[in-house]
Amino acid sequence: MEKRYLFGALLLFLMAVLLIWGLPGDPESHRTAEPARDTASISLSEPEIAGLTDTEGYDHFRQRAQSVGPTPASLQGTRVDGQLLVNANGDLVINPAVRQVFDYFLTAVGEEPLEDIQARLAGYLSEQLPPQAARQAWTIYQQYMALREAMEQLPEHDGSVAAMRQAITQRHDMQQAYLGPEVADAFYGLDMTYDRYMIEQQAVRENDNLTAVERDQQLAALEQNLPAGLQQMLNETRAPIRLQQRTREMREQGASEAEIRALREQTFGPQAAERFEALEQQRQDWEQRYQAYRQERLQLINSGLSHMDQQVALARLQQRLFEEKELARVQALDRINSEDR
Repeated sequence: MEKRYLFGALLLFLMAVLLIWGLPGDPESHRTAEPARDTASISLSEPEIAGLTDTEGYDHFRQRAQSVGPTPASLQGTRVDGQLLVNANGDLVINPAVRQVFDYFLTAVGEEPLEDIQARLAGYLSEQLPPQAARQAWTIYQQYMALREAMEQLPEHDGSVAAMRQAITQRHDMQQAYLGPEVADAFYGLDMTYDRYMIEQQAVRENDNLTAVERDQQLAALEQNLPAGLQQMLNETRAPIRLQQRTREMREQGASEAEIRALREQTFGPQAAERFEALEQQRQDWEQRYQAYRQERLQLINSGLSHMDQQVALARLQQRLFEEKELARVQALDRINSEDR
C-alpha cells in the first residue's frame, strides 16, 4: 500500500514539473539563453534584437495559415525563392534571400487578399525557422512592408541625371531609416550599386564635352569599379545579344549552320544551343506565316468586297494561319503597318 502511495506521489510530482517547465517537443521550451554572437554571420544588431519581441500579428497569421485556401495560380508548381538561414545563436542571418522569400509570397498580390498572403508567409517562416528566428523575420517583414508603402508615395522624377541622383539618395535614406543599415544593405545594396552605375553611365553619355574615346574610357572605368558579382551579371545579360550579333555577322560571311551551332555550344553549352535553335526556328516560322498573311490580307483589301465581308474574311484568314494566343500580336502589327502607310 505504501509503495502505491509513493508511486502516486512521484507521478504527481513529475506531472507538476512537466506543467511548469513545458512538455517535451514544445518549440518555445527549447529556447536557450542567448550566447555570444557569431561575428562571422551578418545578423541583427543588439538594439534591433531587443525590438524583436514585438511580433504583433505573427501568431494570428501563423494560426490562420492552417485554414488558408489553395495556393494562387501564379505560385502553383513553383518553389519559394531564397533559403533562410540561422547562425550559431539561433538568430536569423540577414542576406538577400530573406527579401527574396518576402517577394515570392508578395507576387500573389492581386490574386488573393493580403491577409492570406501574410498567413502563407507566417506559416512558411514557422516551418523553416526556429521560433526566435521566425519572429525576427516577421518583424523585418513588417518593416519591409512599411518601407514599400512609403516608397510608393515618392514623387516621380523628370529623368535627368540630377533628379535621379536625388531620388536614389532619398530612397537610400528611407531604406536605412525603416530597416536599419545591416538589413538595408543586405536587401538593397546590390540594387543601389547598380542604380548608381546606370545613373553615372547616363551622365557620361550625355556629357558633350567628351570625345568618343574619352566616353568609352569612362564607361569602361565605371564598369570595372563594379563588384565582381555585378560585372558577371552584366556580362551574362549581354551574352545573348552579342551571340545574336555574331551569328548575324557569320551568316553574312557565309558561315554554315554547323559553324553557328558550334559557336552557340562554345558560348552557352549544348542544351542552350538547342534552345537557341528552337527559338530561331519559331521566329522564322512566325515571320513566314505573317508575310504570307500580309500578302493575302492585301489581296482581300483590294478585292472589292464590302467592308463587312472583308472583316469576316480577314478573321477567317487570321484563324487559319495563327493560334488564338498570336492574334493580339497580329492585330497590333496590322495597326502599326496601317499607320505607316
